Amino acid sequence: MLDRLLTATLASVLILAAGSPSFAYYSKDSYEGDVTFNGMVEIPGDTPDSQIRSSYINLQLLYLAGPLGAAARKSAAKSDEQIEVLGKQRDAKTGKLQVRYRYTGTFVLDNEIRDVMKVRLPLDPHDIRERSTDACFTYGSQHMMAYFWDPQGKGCKLVEGVDYFTADAAITRRLANTTSTSPSYERLADGNGEIRLVLAFGADIDGKGRLAPDKNDDYNAPNYREVRKFLLDQGFSARTVPADQRERECGATKTLAAAPGHVEELTRQDGGRRIVARLFWGIANLGEESNAFYCIAKEAAERGSVFLYFGHSRVGGLDLQYMADQIGAPIRMNRERYQIYGFFGCSSYGYYNLSYFAAKASTVDPDGTKNTDIITNGVTGSFYAMADFGIKTVTPILNWSARGGRTSWQQIMNSYSKRFLTGVNGDE
Repeated sequence: MLDRLLTATLASVLILAAGSPSFAYYSKDSYEGDVTFNGMVEIPGDTPDSQIRSSYINLQLLYLAGPLGAAARKSAAKSDEQIEVLGKQRDAKTGKLQVRYRYTGTFVLDNEIRDVMKVRLPLDPHDIRERSTDACFTYGSQHMMAYFWDPQGKGCKLVEGVDYFTADAAITRRLANTTSTSPSYERLADGNGEIRLVLAFGADIDGKGRLAPDKNDDYNAPNYREVRKFLLDQGFSARTVPADQRERECGATKTLAAAPGHVEELTRQDGGRRIVARLFWGIANLGEESNAFYCIAKEAAERGSVFLYFGHSRVGGLDLQYMADQIGAPIRMNRERYQIYGFFGCSSYGYYNLSYFAAKASTVDPDGTKNTDIITNGVTGSFYAMADFGIKTVTPILNWSARGGRTSWQQIMNSYSKRFLTGVNGDE
């Protein structure tokens, strides 16, 4: 059930935009490019033209991420694609009806990928999962979903031309990567001189998100503990924020009782400036058990300076509108305030890029980038890297607040120890 819900959610994400503006971008190991290829998808003969895109092409494109992430040189799609249907044809060998189309969209690509790349997609997206064995998924039976599909996996018996097609995709580089940009440190504080950091850690295993993080053996719990220790070593003091207080602050009509999570507030005074860091630990998934996480995301959007998320990307399901609907309270991003977002889950480049910029857009900032910088991973990340990401993203802010030092975006991105095509988007 959950996998079907995630699939439906991502299918809706894929039609959010038709082409995207060229945002400023920097990564030490990747760049953005416009990618074009001709694809095909099998459809039943009685399929109405109005359903070709929504019921077949969009579903097929869910499988794009798997082969791109499994390749030796990795890449990921931004989900801003434009699709032009070219026509229909009968396959000479199988007799099946196929729709031909042209795909154009933005990718983040490993620096070593040049000019042309291979794209592989299933011909029939409705039954490819049943015809794919464990060997056709990067992590086998535990992850038999489109995101991990790999028709060239060792032992996979899928046949090119029968089960999937391979296309040569042409690449045109977008804007050159930025070279000397920095966070707008001076604009992080609100009118009262407060910089609010919201750092949310979603449990790898939902059930373990119900337990306190202190002695928790979940993969993500040590990251919470390490970042908390780092902040305490930087002179912060801590207190626990009870669930009833968070519920009142959230203004949610839905209770947090199903899984209240664990939140600590750490504070430090830097002269006339106060830094408040709220650390969340709990379930970050779909459904009412994640209401506490949705409330902390609401706090970040409306009151925060920085929001860093560490956990599963949930295939795009952690959408602002979805979360608002779940808690019964609107989430209104502060369009007037400069904010930094960091999504250190898998392939967050395609999931939490366009929609968060769009939520910040206004008449004076139609792209939503003037008051927003967003850090994303292009491909599958790792829980083992999340504390490193968190500490190395927060440290420059603390150093600026205490001593006025200015670390550039290039220095921050270059400092990360792992390569997941991690980059900063919109760093104007």
